Amino acid sequence: MKKKSALPFAFIAGLFLSCPGLYAQNMKFDKTTMKQVIYNIDSVIQRNYVYPDKAISIVSFLNKEYKKGKYQNLTNPRDFADQISADILRIQNDKHLRIEYNPQLENDIIQFNASDSNKNKITEADITKEKAQNFYFKKLEILSSNIGYMEFTNFALPSEEAEKIIHSAMQFLSNTDALIIDLRNNRGGSGESNNILGYFFDQRTKTGRSFNRIKNIWTDNYVESLQNTKGLRMKMPVYLLTGKKTFSAAEGFAYTLQTLYGARVIGSTTSGGAHLTRSFSLGKGFVGFIPYLRSENEKTHTDWEGTGIIPDLQTDTPLLTAQNEILKNKLKVANSNEKAQIQWLINYNQSQMTNSKVNSS
Repeated sequence: MKKKSALPFAFIAGLFLSCPGLYAQNMKFDKTTMKQVIYNIDSVIQRNYVYPDKAISIVSFLNKEYKKGKYQNLTNPRDFADQISADILRIQNDKHLRIEYNPQLENDIIQFNASDSNKNKITEADITKEKAQNFYFKKLEILSSNIGYMEFTNFALPSEEAEKIIHSAMQFLSNTDALIIDLRNNRGGSGESNNILGYFFDQRTKTGRSFNRIKNIWTDNYVESLQNTKGLRMKMPVYLLTGKKTFSAAEGFAYTLQTLYGARVIGSTTSGGAHLTRSFSLGKGFVGFIPYLRSENEKTHTDWEGTGIIPDLQTDTPLLTAQNEILKNKLKVANSNEKAQIQWLINYNQSQMTNSKVNSS
């Protein structure tokens, strides 16, 4: 499933790092400006938010708060944006839905949307930035007893360079007996995760369907049997490590593998942000991040919005716990020579998970 946005997500994130405070001090923020921004927020949410009925509730609540004078004493545009975002969350707990004050970003959105040739375009600057971070792959390792370990902290934009890194990582881990994928610090990124998911499915597999509010259509979603996998398939048991920081596309990746591949999720419940988001200019330097697309999983007929990915096994020591889960399964089929070594590893890992303290004396 391809994520379509007014700006590529990674580009938005990069632009947002520009300093809005430099613009806030020069911004004339008065009651007339506030009224116009409120009107624009109402319009954008009502036209684009993924749940039409909830969009009406959000807008109704904001207008009631505005008429009561809740915002009239706010003179800093960033404070106003923060308060509006907080009030939206009171009505709809959607972690992707927010309002920001960032004139530079708004200007870039306007310029970007002015040219049809820019739509969905991945620039050399995008690729260069991701290449400098090794396309977010932080660690590959073969742990004891031939257990693979992979950590990546974001989903890169689809590019030939990213595919090469992904394929190399998969090749390195392809002969392991089990694979641990660490998503605890993965905050999402590009909605295009097929370039990794494709390694785990033998054929084109339907993962569910999605509703696009902007186009008002439902579309079936598939994991494609990608050519860039070059016939490589990861057929080993998969264990996913999750935490509170696991968000957005990382949650979607985990949810698909958990429900349709049979991967075990170990750790903590994730953030719970399922909807794809598009950025909109709201005028006067304000930007709205509005979720416009939601998905329904083929098996569960829902998604993880608001609930997060629920681990199969909740623990504060997910890596050691995952290793022992794998080792216990290996112990069942091990020969007499292997059993002693595997049991020693299990005991050692267990000792690292205890909170016991030994008196130094």
